[in-house]
Amino acid sequence: MSELPSYAVITPVKDEARHFERTAEALLTQTHRPLQWVVVDDGSSDGTFDIASRYAVKHNWITVIRSRASGRRERGAPIVRAFNQGLTSLKTRPDFVVKLDGDLFFPAHYFAWVAATFNIDVRAGVVGGTVFINQDDEWVYDQMNHRTVHGAIKSYKYDCLDDIGGLHESMGWDGIDEFGARARGWNVHVLSELHVLHYKTRGSAQPWLRARWEEGRGTHYMGYRVSAMVRRTGYRMLVEHPPILGGIVLAMGFCWRSFIRAPQAEPRARQQLRAEQRGILFQRPATDRSPRSRLPDRGPAYWLTGAEPALPDGGPAASSETAAG
Repeated sequence: MSELPSYAVITPVKDEARHFERTAEALLTQTHRPLQWVVVDDGSSDGTFDIASRYAVKHNWITVIRSRASGRRERGAPIVRAFNQGLTSLKTRPDFVVKLDGDLFFPAHYFAWVAATFNIDVRAGVVGGTVFINQDDEWVYDQMNHRTVHGAIKSYKYDCLDDIGGLHESMGWDGIDEFGARARGWNVHVLSELHVLHYKTRGSAQPWLRARWEEGRGTHYMGYRVSAMVRRTGYRMLVEHPPILGGIVLAMGFCWRSFIRAPQAEPRARQQLRAEQRGILFQRPATDRSPRSRLPDRGPAYWLTGAEPALPDGGPAASSETAAG
């Protein structure tokens, strides 16, 4: 296979001392190493900054900086602000950039497979594997939309990131990014065979009340259709703890932001989201099958011979279906 695209990694962290070394060691063992890894510490009090700094002393491609906006641990805007600060610290512009959490484990071939995907599909905009979390001493798939790259480990083609205007400083940033990308003709590839272990459950650092309230705010920002919001509320009532209440708080967050006419994401991304939601409104979640991007020869798990896959007529830009996320 031809030379793989270059990449840089940005990791916003806050109090990740328990798991950070696991993530660092996984990155060090990559068969396709990043040009630079920027760790942005947002006011950790548990020694995370010192642990990351020790790695930076040993490896000149690792940079550790302190966030300019330290505060309480939150999802959404603070994470994006830290990511954007990391972008400004990159020494060179890579082909793609990765937003990576500090509590993950991934195999040594992870970024080689991601890079190979960008290499094959010139319109690949967002790429990533699937994330598993630990429940009752068993690793289970983190229940997300199966066409969406998990926010813990998202890789963006740099041109795509520029095209969508960067990441949005809001709850819902890791959903609206993909809608904005697809609205502009970029493909989103979830590599189902590429597994990542997430050692801290999504949103576990926040009390359930705040987490569901912010989720409601995020759905408003993304521009959810009311019908899709009702569907999501019902799902949260069934699967979240505590039962019923989580869905109610989510709906309240959405309604409040609607009432005060809070700002929303850019129009093209919202229009893409609403069009996709309209298409799946009457489908059961288990049979949700909107069009999705297809890689030639099925994907990197099948590209182990070293020979590049044969492209369809017209190449990936002309033939890839539009993903739905």
